[in-house]
Amino acid sequence: MPEPTQIQGERVVLREMVRADVDEMAKWPRFSEPELQWANLDLTFPSDRDLYFERGRSNATRRRFVILDETGRIIGTIGLRDLDFRRGDGTLGIIIRADAVDRGYGTDAIRSLAGYAFDSLGLRRVLLDVAEDNYRAQRVYEKLGFTTIGSHLGPQIVTYIDMSLTRDEYYRRNRPSKV
Repeated sequence: MPEPTQIQGERVVLREMVRADVDEMAKWPRFSEPELQWANLDLTFPSDRDLYFERGRSNATRRRFVILDETGRIIGTIGLRDLDFRRGDGTLGIIIRADAVDRGYGTDAIRSLAGYAFDSLGLRRVLLDVAEDNYRAQRVYEKLGFTTIGSHLGPQIVTYIDMSLTRDEYYRRNRPSKV
């Protein structure tokens, strides 16, 4: 059975990324918060956009989607990288454009991608890392069932919290129990 190129959430649709999406993402407003500077994509030149698209293209170890809101506007990007089907895990990454944060889109997108990871890809757990000072994202991840499993130092000596969501925890929180 072929994998879906679209994933329907409650409010968002995740659609496999195409090159033209990156041109649209280059127009996104920028984050001013110091802790979110990493989310300001450097897509100034067409060559930058080509490289970004090619680096993130869906393949055997990566699935990359754009996040569409109710109007069909691209409001983010989300994906799984480092997919290891033998171990049954992959690492989630997400960016929501600056003017679309705090509206529940990220929560819906993450819940939808986790469902895809567990139901369609057969993963046993989804991993992620989040900057220690990105409290807004941490609250979302915890609400969805991710738990802290460690930490590490990343670029610019930023501490990242490592988190994991197991398939069992996802189903416990997101599947109605049969009565």
